[in-house]
Parts: sequence; structure tokens; C-alpha cells
Amino acid sequence: KPGRPEFIKMINLIKSGKANGIICWSLNRLARNPVDAGDVQWLLQKNIIESIVTPSREYLPTDNIIMMAVELGMANQFVLDLSKDVKRGMSSKVDKGWRPCKAPIGYVNDYTGLKGEKKIFIDKDRFDTIRKMWDLLLSKECPVLEILDVATNKWGLRQANGLKLGLTATYKIFTNKFYYGEFDWNGETFKGNHKPMI
Repeated sequence: KPGRPEFIKMINLIKSGKANGIICWSLNRLARNPVDAGDVQWLLQKNIIESIVTPSREYLPTDNIIMMAVELGMANQFVLDLSKDVKRGMSSKVDKGWRPCKAPIGYVNDYTGLKGEKKIFIDKDRFDTIRKMWDLLLSKECPVLEILDVATNKWGLRQANGLKLGLTATYKIFTNKFYYGEFDWNGETFKGNHKPMI
């Protein structure tokens, strides 16, 4: 969308006369929205941009502007179509009972399945430890800070990145519907197909 800081910086350098051309991988890397595309086209048409060079061609002020407009329009349409496809794919995944985002600690995302068919599995390294944390909360009525201390220092709980779990993240565990088999998506609650922890 319009407002990319580096794009604005580049356009300002060109408008101030500190640069007069652009080298890029492809025209669609410059603009995927009509506002930025219009800036580039206008500056090229007015000869403020003297040349846009890609590995496959050079765009000059004297060129037919229609081809450039078509290429930039195709880039914009690609983004619009991609957005619709992603939303449709996520909605399909939700309808099948799978949360379409990163799984919380104790679970892992399936990164090997077919697109749109990826599931969420229990994390064999952390599932039982997180379950024991729930046990301390529900049956022993331990304070959350104490549960975190036991899980971290006695049981050796670490996140997938190797870092210790923080207090805020621990509170999030105990307020997350995912652990009892549900998840929220777009303001609605859905029953998940993952294995509930509690």
C-alpha cells in the first residue's frame, strides 16, 4: 500500500534532483498500488526520472506509456488477487477446524502438508510440560509466577527458540481457548480439530 518509507525516500531523492534514475529487479517491485505507480509514471513522463532499468529492459520518457501502465496495473491486480486467495484459504482452513496461524506453545504447525491442508500437532517436547502447568493451576491452585518458576527452573521449559517463557506469555497460556479445543478467528469462536490439552 502507499506509504512505504524507502519508496518515499527514493521518490524524494528523485524530486530533489539528487537522483535521476531507478535500477530495480522488475517494474512490479516499484509499485503494486495505483498511487505509487502514478508517481513513477508521472515522474518518468515528465523526464524527472530519465530511466528505469531492469534486467530485461529499460523504460524511458519517450516510450509508449501504455505498456508501463499495463505492467503496473498487472502488479496491482496480482496483489488484489493474492489477498483474496489468502483470505479464502484461511477461511477454508478455519471451516475445517484448523487455526490458520502460529500454534501456541505446546503445539506445532505442520509445515510439510499440502497448502490449505496443514494441521496443528502436539509438540512432543513441550506438550506434557504445558499440561503439567495447567495441572498446577487447576488442581494445586498455584500462583502463575510460581508455576512459571517450576516450569522454567525445575522442568527446564524453553520456547522453540531456546528462550525462557515470560510471565505475560504464561498468563496468555492460561487464557487461551486453544488449550481446551477452541480458537477465535475474525470475531467468532470455532471448534478446533487439534488435540485439546485440557
